Amino acid sequence: MVIFLPDTNAVSNFLRGANSGLTSKMHAEFPFLRLSSLVVAEREFGILHHSAGQKYRRAFESLVTTVPIMPFTREDAAHYARLRSYLEKRGQGIGPIDTLIAAQAFRLGATVVTHNVREFSRVPGLKVEDWQSA
Repeated sequence: MVIFLPDTNAVSNFLRGANSGLTSKMHAEFPFLRLSSLVVAEREFGILHHSAGQKYRRAFESLVTTVPIMPFTREDAAHYARLRSYLEKRGQGIGPIDTLIAAQAFRLGATVVTHNVREFSRVPGLKVEDWQSA
């Protein structure tokens, strides 16, 4: 089964309706979407820290109650350690949360949905799609 794991920016842009291509693709692939618990945590922080409006809050609550949330596991932690070590030894490290999301995507066999293809493409073997450029 195909699994799509959107990163924080993709989820945020979807919730804001900031990109029609992203919104259309997310709706089309809805049965195959999964949310990383890390992305949920980042959006929870963003909502709290930036006092998001009620419309955004409602959209977020709707999303997290309808899309399965994938917990970060011990296996993900092992993938993370190997991936971070590999990237840092080559001077190609990516953001810490992005590294965690990439590690989780490996365990799930998921494709990361992101507009940040440049960073995620440093991860060998990671499937990445940009639905915001479509």
